[in-house]
Amino acid sequence: MKWAKAAVQLLWKIYLAAVLIISLLLLYPIYLVVLNFDSQLERGFKLTRFHAKLILFFTGIRTSVKGSIPRDNEVSYIICPNHSSYLDILLLYAVFPHYFVFMGKKELGKIPLFKLFFKKLNILVDRQNPKGAHEAILQASERLQNGTNVVIFPEGTISKIAPRLRPFKNGAFKISTRLGMPIVPVSFLDNYRLLADSAKFGASSRPGKARVVIHDPIYPNANSEDDLLILREKCREAIASAL
Repeated sequence: MKWAKAAVQLLWKIYLAAVLIISLLLLYPIYLVVLNFDSQLERGFKLTRFHAKLILFFTGIRTSVKGSIPRDNEVSYIICPNHSSYLDILLLYAVFPHYFVFMGKKELGKIPLFKLFFKKLNILVDRQNPKGAHEAILQASERLQNGTNVVIFPEGTISKIAPRLRPFKNGAFKISTRLGMPIVPVSFLDNYRLLADSAKFGASSRPGKARVVIHDPIYPNANSEDDLLILREKCREAIASAL
């Protein structure tokens, strides 16, 4: 029975990959148009949202959202989710309707087909280069000040111990305290069960309900090292409270 279950999970994972690639190839000509012009990036974002919802629909992943999305016309915000699966990215696009950009690792900009998204829609970080990391923080700060929301995974990478959280990095909280902009913690409850970050035969992969909890925004009190650490812990506690 275990082998049969593992085989079914593998087949579903292959099906998910096929849906992702085929839909991307079909939409790629449109992406090439809208993502090559800065004036069209918001249309590119809307297309990406549609694409994400399409993939979730055809692969049988249903979303359930608890909590309210901040009103985008009031202030820009930094979205800080736990990172337990590649599904996190699709769910963020499906759940948050207002324009945002990701801060992601530089290597993502080298993946064929996908590099168009990461080079144009998102901010790439060279984690091995302190100067590059600082420049990425400056880019994120500029985007926020210009009214664009920014997604930063505070764990930095997918957690191999999900649902437990990895240690949080300081980048998001440095930006928040410096600009006085709120953090919006997000908890993904099921993504690691639906699509585990593992190539092992039998790794969890299946359709199902993906529950998302959007917590109340957390505002920084001051631009100080102490407040940065307090803000980081408040965000961690909020995300962990739903896991």
